[in-house]
Amino acid sequence: MPVFPPTVIIGLHGVLRRAPWFDRVVEDFTEAEAAEENAGEHTAEDTSPEEDSLEEEVLSLALDRAGAYGWQTVSRWLTENGRVTARHEPTAWAHEEVGGDWTPDGRVRQLAWLQAGALTDPPRLGLPVRPIALVLAETLARVGTMTFTGLHALLPLPAARRNTAFHQTELAPWFALADPDARHEVVLTVSCHPGKDAVTGDDAAAVREAVREMADGAVEVLPPGARSATSVTSPVGPPGLDLDLGRGVHTEGMHEAFRFGCTTREWSPDLAVWLVEMVADGLRAAGRVAPVVVTASLALPPA
Repeated sequence: MPVFPPTVIIGLHGVLRRAPWFDRVVEDFTEAEAAEENAGEHTAEDTSPEEDSLEEEVLSLALDRAGAYGWQTVSRWLTENGRVTARHEPTAWAHEEVGGDWTPDGRVRQLAWLQAGALTDPPRLGLPVRPIALVLAETLARVGTMTFTGLHALLPLPAARRNTAFHQTELAPWFALADPDARHEVVLTVSCHPGKDAVTGDDAAAVREAVREMADGAVEVLPPGARSATSVTSPVGPPGLDLDLGRGVHTEGMHEAFRFGCTTREWSPDLAVWLVEMVADGLRAAGRVAPVVVTASLALPPA
């Protein structure tokens, strides 16, 4: 019986304004693909009765981009004269699915998401949050201009060992090298399935303090009474996200355990990843090992 690796999902949210030339390039690509099919130059993979959406087709380029960085994400075989001469297995993450929503209505959408298996043999130091977010953001940048509003991450915390050779504090000087007068208010949330070992509101203070210590002044963690730390009993989900945990196979039944606010000197997918990873490290330090969804998003829409 096959053993499936723990699932990681990374999603980028915001508003995408596609480049003026994008539709023309897609049309040329579609015509070329149709010509190949008519000429019988298609493979078994192309005969699937369910066609990929435009978003899936374009975002699949993120896998090629990952390969350019040396991150192997799919199994590949090299054959010569009908004989397999080399086999390459995933080294960064095991790709499963990718998709997004580019509805051009000016509303915040989940522009890109990627689902992957976390490699656990041997256990890695940390989860591939940053490399996945990077290749998704770079792929969206090829399509047009993204107004980034938030990131969410499904994190199977037990799937990775805490990297004690690298601490998130080492990135604090990097993110402190920004306009000291800039101020972006960000909301961080943690959601989990109920039950034994679940994250609860009682963990909020310890995680908030862990983030404050790791950020080393590059992030100001706001007190519990701040506007961005509104009651989790509110029916309104985190701002800046197009996220419904009840719609996901892996997140159905999850509930928000706590949220807190912070202010930063910059706002980018890179900064959002840092915040999410600090929260994850704080949860590990608190002894939490259940899968969680951690989000980082703007408290207010960008001007």
